[in-house]
Amino acid sequence: MRIYADENIERPLIEGLRRRGAEVISAVEAGYAGKPDTFHIKKASEMKAVILTRDADFLRMANSSKVQHNGIIFAHSKNISIGQCIRGVELIAAILTDEDMENHIEFL
Repeated sequence: MRIYADENIERPLIEGLRRRGAEVISAVEAGYAGKPDTFHIKKASEMKAVILTRDADFLRMANSSKVQHNGIIFAHSKNISIGQCIRGVELIAAILTDEDMENHIEFL
């Protein structure tokens, strides 16, 4: 499962996932910081990647029938540590397929 980490995802989280073998595309590293959320959803879809975010705006957009996406993994910043997030993403990637994640939201 390819993961598109939006600009709200901390570098230690991205690095931790990469150390465990995950393919993570960082919006910040790709030069997409400051772009609107609609841009990130479109870019992640083009890359066939699931969005990893702490931004609740993605949840609102995903609930719109007009927005198609490859999946969203939502990690609320107040409820989950970086280590818990890494383990949760690993579990999701091990259990769910890309097809399972289409237009689906997983909460950590």
